[in-house]
Amino acid sequence: MKTFTCKEIMNDASGCNMEFSDDTPMDVASQCGKHVASSTYAAHAPMRDKMMNPNHTQADREKWFTWFQGEWNKKAGV
Repeated sequence: MKTFTCKEIMNDASGCNMEFSDDTPMDVASQCGKHVASSTYAAHAPMRDKMMNPNHTQADREKWFTWFQGEWNKKAGV
């Protein structure tokens, strides 16, 4: 199991210090994505806007997930 903050998942571009833990990067990313999408916190606005933008393509999502998978692999688990 690994734990990431919202900020870490968002590559410090936005986010907060809420933590998400699970056994797979997809599960952690999904938890954080739901958190950001349902939030009205101003720090989430840049990522929320990006996620909701109709021009945000599957290729964009795959590029981000490839980056996050690398971050996942670097972090020690519990």
